[in-house]
Amino acid sequence: MTSTLVPSPTVTASSGRATTRQNLVTIALAWWLIAGVFTDGWAHNQFGETLETFFTPWHAAFYSGFLAVAGWCLFLAAQGWREGRRGLRAFPDGYHLAALGVPIFALGGVGDLTWHTVLGIEVGIEALLSPTHLLLFLGAMLIAASPLNAAWRSTEPRAARPAIRWVATLSATSLLAMTAFMHMYLWGLLTVPQGMGYVQTRGELGTILLTAVIMAAPPLLLLRRFTLPFGSVAVMYGVTNLGMTLMILPGNIRVPLLAVATGLLIDVWHALLRPSPARPWHLRAFAFLLPLSVWVPYLGDAVWRGQTSLSLELWLGVAVMTALGGVALSALIFPAPLPAEVEKTEGQKG
Repeated sequence: MTSTLVPSPTVTASSGRATTRQNLVTIALAWWLIAGVFTDGWAHNQFGETLETFFTPWHAAFYSGFLAVAGWCLFLAAQGWREGRRGLRAFPDGYHLAALGVPIFALGGVGDLTWHTVLGIEVGIEALLSPTHLLLFLGAMLIAASPLNAAWRSTEPRAARPAIRWVATLSATSLLAMTAFMHMYLWGLLTVPQGMGYVQTRGELGTILLTAVIMAAPPLLLLRRFTLPFGSVAVMYGVTNLGMTLMILPGNIRVPLLAVATGLLIDVWHALLRPSPARPWHLRAFAFLLPLSVWVPYLGDAVWRGQTSLSLELWLGVAVMTALGGVALSALIFPAPLPAEVEKTEGQKG
């Protein structure tokens, strides 16, 4: 009797793909960078115009994180070089984003130092939207997205090994946190609409609709490639809103706890509905419940505690609008398939 040896599914560095452990190291170092960015944002919110120099502990926090994650990515590329891969192929598969993000961040850092030296320290929303800061955010996002891109490009099926799906989830959490940071002045979970006048109420409710789209995008995007591991939405929402709360409203624990609780509820919906591209009605239902499960509890709690004078029609209607926005977003991420005749015609033209 002959035995058949089955090759191990474990990915090795020599295959050109990052191992799960290497991806997790990238994520951890990227979180060091992101934590530094949030710390710097807290300093700007707390001290404002009193920040008079580029050389602050807050800048040191995120620039040291950049040096750590950049050094790690270059180390991975050096391994690929020694194995005979050249150019961008020296980086692990999917890490070409980091190969682009590292120099972009470095360029933004040099520009940031020059900008502060010549023009001084920005305050308020100017600090968020400074051109050099936008370069820093772009570079950081590209680096943080590399493990997600690597997992996406792997040969794993939708129901991949939990480790692969958690790599994708944690990398997506980094992207959600950075996107939330960029929209800190419009983050609806930290702004309770008061219902005092048409213009003011319209602006506050607009922040809710924008925040709802931002929060719904990562889980729906991950669903296009993977089955979400249970707890993934709770982690994404909990980590992001903990960072936002510590930066903007230190001491407020209700929002992070609510984010974790609603994330767990969404994880339950996912387990029950099992949404996927092969189950479009279940997918649309999940996309509807995804934002609704966040905003009904949030706005309902604000009304119950007397934080807002919004009527039942208004706050519940806005929550339903977020749910409809989730369905619309799912239609963009998971568009309806083209008729077979159209696909055949387009293929012939190609």
